[in-house]
Amino acid sequence: MDKSIIKALMGHEFYLEVKHRLSENVFGDDFKPLYKTIVAAHDKFEHDLTATELEVLWKAQNPVATNAEIGDITDLIRLVENSEPISSDVADEAIQQLHRRDLGTRLANLSIELSEGSPTAFTRLRKLVDQSENNLTTLDFGDPVTDDLMQILDDVSDKNRFKFNIETLSRRVYGIGRGEFGVVFAVPNAGKTAFMVSLACGPGGFCDQGAKVLYLGNEEKGTWTKLRAHQAFCGLTKDQIVANPQAAVSQFEVIRQNFIMYQSQEWDMEQYQALIERIQPDVVIIDQADKVNIAGNFNASHERLRELYRRLREISKKYNIALIGVSQASNEARNRTRLSPFDMEGSKIGKAAETDLIIGIGKHEQGDIDDSEPDPTRYLTVGKNKLTGWHGTIVVNIDAAISRYVE
Repeated sequence: MDKSIIKALMGHEFYLEVKHRLSENVFGDDFKPLYKTIVAAHDKFEHDLTATELEVLWKAQNPVATNAEIGDITDLIRLVENSEPISSDVADEAIQQLHRRDLGTRLANLSIELSEGSPTAFTRLRKLVDQSENNLTTLDFGDPVTDDLMQILDDVSDKNRFKFNIETLSRRVYGIGRGEFGVVFAVPNAGKTAFMVSLACGPGGFCDQGAKVLYLGNEEKGTWTKLRAHQAFCGLTKDQIVANPQAAVSQFEVIRQNFIMYQSQEWDMEQYQALIERIQPDVVIIDQADKVNIAGNFNASHERLRELYRRLREISKKYNIALIGVSQASNEARNRTRLSPFDMEGSKIGKAAETDLIIGIGKHEQGDIDDSEPDPTRYLTVGKNKLTGWHGTIVVNIDAAISRYVE
């Protein structure tokens, strides 16, 4: 069968149709050198190949080949040349079967590694499945983007977004929608988690709108964040909840099923994806996004962060979710009220390039104001906005006692 497929692959158009399913592992050892020569030839020459051209190209690629090796290749090429031609659809079906067989072998080998405790086997296994998913059958490019302007306007309208429950913010940036990736960042103790909890669980927040919110926390202890969620929704301080916990439980029941939280310290990207697949949320909040582990070798931390943010953006599209990541600001952002995307920690451009929306939370440093009480003023600066195009700063207040952001 190998010789018939090799003969079919000498046709340029057929090669282009099936090359996404091909690899040298599909062929026996004898035919692998010819396959490599065909690939190199088609990548350079846009026409069908003859047996003579195949022989000439192989010899040019192997200038130190022995007479015995040249003789073997020549005989093999003659065998291919004299083989019965097969139709392109039959050849395509045969290649699909060979691809499945090769994929099954590699998956089986990785499964054995996984059972033996290899720490990287699951990541490699999942990557192999993702890469091969569309190659098991003829590529499906889906439908082109619609020409229906009314449908386009409907798809990008605010009715398909989850509204921010801060009115002054929502008038400028209504909210975040499915397939969109946003980032919220600030210096430590500025109120990042409180902001996210307020957006999710405060009155009129994502949960109140009927969205299923998956909150993945890998920094603050999860029980603290869950308590904040109760405070934000019920408008109760910690002391008030301690005094009457049943009242808080009763009130929070309204959104309890819509707010799902997991502690996710040291999770890798595969664990996040697996949980998203299981929960099927509408909104996902990762607090903090920069701490998500990803496989790969990176020369510098900014390269890792850019790739991490690229993958998070792809997750928002793949699972059709609104995804918001929480990040730290750099040290240069301390005591500044208006933070630009360039103030994010670890990556000046790479992280920002992969996002649809960036909101920086600025504040006055304690001690720089006359009041002895902490200044509740916060400055929400929209530094990147592919959703509405508006950029600017909105002044709000944090009510830390009930973990809410208010006008």
